[in-house]
Amino acid sequence: MRATMFLGGLLALTGILTSATLADLPEEAVGNVVPFDRTAHNRLVWVADMNSPYQAHSRAYLINPDTGTFISMLDLGYWTTGIQLPKSRAQIVAAETHFTRTTRGERQDFIVTYDAASFNAVSEIPIPPKRASVVKMQGTAALTDDERFMAQMNFTPANSVTLVDLKAGRFLSEEVIPGCANVFGGGDRQFHLLCGDGSFVTLTLNDAGDVLGKTRSDVLFDPFSDPITISGVRDGSRWYFVSLAGVIHEFDMTPAGVSHVAAWSAFSDDERDDEWSISGFQHLALHAATGHLYVLTHQGPPETFEDPGTHVFVYDVATRKKIDDIELAARSLSISISQDEAPLLYAIGAHIPMPILAQIWVYMTQGEAAFYDVMQLGLDIYDADEGEYLRSVPKLGHFPSHIQPW
Repeated sequence: MRATMFLGGLLALTGILTSATLADLPEEAVGNVVPFDRTAHNRLVWVADMNSPYQAHSRAYLINPDTGTFISMLDLGYWTTGIQLPKSRAQIVAAETHFTRTTRGERQDFIVTYDAASFNAVSEIPIPPKRASVVKMQGTAALTDDERFMAQMNFTPANSVTLVDLKAGRFLSEEVIPGCANVFGGGDRQFHLLCGDGSFVTLTLNDAGDVLGKTRSDVLFDPFSDPITISGVRDGSRWYFVSLAGVIHEFDMTPAGVSHVAAWSAFSDDERDDEWSISGFQHLALHAATGHLYVLTHQGPPETFEDPGTHVFVYDVATRKKIDDIELAARSLSISISQDEAPLLYAIGAHIPMPILAQIWVYMTQGEAAFYDVMQLGLDIYDADEGEYLRSVPKLGHFPSHIQPW
């Protein structure tokens, strides 16, 4: 009885104190937006998350890598393929798919522009509902070098691209290009599409956005014996791609078209004997100022090229020689790098929240599949020059896979 009376009195006292505290709180203004100031940050990075298995609300997360803190998030609709980050204006551009009943109903595709200070959507351009929804996000969209026009990859399963004038805010045309899918930039009025026969098609536009011509290059690599992946990185007109067998291909993508410059092996004979292969979804990163090319790798046969990586091999593209080997703190899906003088290496790391001995016991008794339900993906941050692991942003969504320095 005394315990009941004491508990009742305690609850009553708590209610009185809570009411008094709430009564003293000032009225909060609703709807105020605090603008984001990019100049207050040395480096920023976006991470795109298809949010599997909740793809109706895929996302992009803005991270401060110097502190490992979360800054903002964009909801990008169904199954994002990443965002475009124009340098010439304070905007973020995304190709989005929405359904009138969230997961069903009429499909509607848009090119959406967000304000880079408030992160509010400021414009929508309706486009044909054909945008490709794919796991690997690189090469699914591109901007012309003057950032006026955008090309979006479609897959229905026919291959085409949607062309949009971002300055005028309007849809231009859909260009059907059979057998050519992923699209890359290279010129103020050009887009270059990677084709299944080992060639590229160059689309040339006029100032109104009309297509003046489609020019196909020679076959520049053998897609049947050793295809390249879509994980291309760029320094000016020079693009670097890697094949499943670990051959680095250099291409020039200019307004005149695409040409093959060189091909060289990322792996020595001894490394091939030890079955070193490329890894993950975003295989490559390039630090343009130093000409250092970073390749995500692991040990396994070439057909395991999408398995998470354990190391990052570093190459000097001028000499085409390996100069470093970074062992990662966690098996990783994707890599990228900041472009400043003291660059940071970014990786999407897979972390298992249990001691190593417990991991070994689970693996021995239940197999690798037992880790899938407990594995947490996050952004791992390293010193790119020293290879030192610095910090992580853990539990970053459900399936983050694409990294875009801002």
